[in-house]
Amino acid sequence: MRITILTAGTRGDTQPYVALGAGLLQAGYQVRLAAGKNYESFVKQYGLEFYPFSADFANMMDSPQAQAVLDSENPIKMLMAQSKASQSINLMMGQMLDDVWAACQGADAILYSPGQPNAYFIARHLGIPCIQVNAVPMTPTRAQPAALFYAGPRLGGAYNLLTHAIFDQVFWQGFRPAIQNFWRRTSETTKIPVTGPFRRQRAERQPILYGYSDHVLPRPGDWPDYAYITGYWFVEEEPAWSPPDALVGFLRSGPPPVYIGFGSMGSKRKALETTETMLKSLELSGQRGVLATGWHGLSQNVQLPDSVFTVESVPHTWLFPQVAAVVHHGGAGTTAAGIRAGVPSIIVPHSVDQPMWGQRIAELGVGPQPIPRKQLTAERLAQAITATGDTAMRARAGALGRQIRAENGVAKAVEILGKLLPQQK
Repeated sequence: MRITILTAGTRGDTQPYVALGAGLLQAGYQVRLAAGKNYESFVKQYGLEFYPFSADFANMMDSPQAQAVLDSENPIKMLMAQSKASQSINLMMGQMLDDVWAACQGADAILYSPGQPNAYFIARHLGIPCIQVNAVPMTPTRAQPAALFYAGPRLGGAYNLLTHAIFDQVFWQGFRPAIQNFWRRTSETTKIPVTGPFRRQRAERQPILYGYSDHVLPRPGDWPDYAYITGYWFVEEEPAWSPPDALVGFLRSGPPPVYIGFGSMGSKRKALETTETMLKSLELSGQRGVLATGWHGLSQNVQLPDSVFTVESVPHTWLFPQVAAVVHHGGAGTTAAGIRAGVPSIIVPHSVDQPMWGQRIAELGVGPQPIPRKQLTAERLAQAITATGDTAMRARAGALGRQIRAENGVAKAVEILGKLLPQQK
């Protein structure tokens, strides 16, 4: 069976799907993974066929429209910013939708992230099965608010269902105009509804797989049986990667440092200011540090003390078990890597699902309360770094890490898909 996996977004968004694709490939499937052109070498080293999207996600994340969404202070403002940015988003999406269409040709089945909702309509047009595979919960429940609202007030089951409906619809409206334009050009018979594919998928009882652990976010009791939690989808260490000698030497030269990195989050104009805040927090807490500069979250143009080492990026599976704590933005992939390593996390959420993961880290007792990006100061971060030295917190983080390492989310997902895809077809 030939499977196309459609991803969307940054390296952290793409990596779990690479892990899933590698597991399917090992199980005997033919796998094509479509992702941003920036990730070709990363994807191919796992033996997967690669289809590049022409969009440059690094530039997209640094656009004024994306920054407006990231700078939003609460879910409603974020959704409003996304709505205002929809025209620009549609322009950027136009070419990518053609790429998605091309990537699906010849496939027997489609697996897709929620950032590629057109996959539902493409699969219907081509007459092949499709299954959503997701790192963030999107199935409605009375037990908790939608991911975007998770860190907010708790007002009961009816309110929780309402937040899911709001998130569902507003998320879809950001894509709908571009997808409508695509189908006007492609097929007169495919009509795009106002309500979008997500509600249809649930009405059709279409399976959905979630690549996170129920040790971290337990399965709600009112979820339907077609929603599966498999455990995290981790990639093994990159075959062609080896650590820089200078980094190895730094790690060996003193006590475990604190990792600080915000991946694709942040902006170029604030990178220097953020870096100075990070350095001050390390000084106040008396800790050594490893700064991962990422796309533009931290600056490389700053004078560093001997107690701090900078890298552009480094595999989390290799580095995180060697650090005292991890400070990051709370993306699903980075959060998972920190938990798996068994070390405390300090999350500085910027937007979208990141406040939810930050809140879960605090609720599980494996890290202090998250510090929203707009409330970040060197003093607050230094206090949080100091708090990660708590013996009980470190013990809880270690125990949770052992539970996560005992799971094999990729193997479970491959097993479930092996049963579902013939049924769907």
